[in-house]
Amino acid sequence: MTLTSAEGLESEQARPRDPGRGRRIVVIALGAILITVACGIMGVALAQGSWWYSYGTDRPLDDESRERVEAIRDEVEANGAEPEAVAWLNAALEPNAHPTDIRAYLLAAQEMLETAGDPQLAEAVRELQAIIETIRPPNFRMEMRVTPYPVSTLEWP
Repeated sequence: MTLTSAEGLESEQARPRDPGRGRRIVVIALGAILITVACGIMGVALAQGSWWYSYGTDRPLDDESRERVEAIRDEVEANGAEPEAVAWLNAALEPNAHPTDIRAYLLAAQEMLETAGDPQLAEAVRELQAIIETIRPPNFRMEMRVTPYPVSTLEWP
């Protein structure tokens, strides 16, 4: 290629090549990949923590659990301390209620009974917790692990 004028030669030589351009592209690409991965991880965590993710995984109440809930409802109703908890327990005993809804109703009733602080209802709270654990599938249960050996702690003088 021959240049016909000195102007074309000067414009090619006068424009310096940007030495950091390639590095900048790599940093931008890595940043975009990192942001995409972080958003994906947060999205999966949000989805698994949402109600709709576990909506189809809960089990219905069996006959024994239903009878236990009825007994708890009668006990709470006889106590008269928490009428709202009785309403939640009645909602949980509805025949067409979905298992996830039943679990939510039982959790609401359990929370109300716990906040009431009535020692006569402490056994009802423990039984509700046991019933709620039967509704949840085994892969959702959180296990408490105990360290098999004592762990030393630092004590400052």
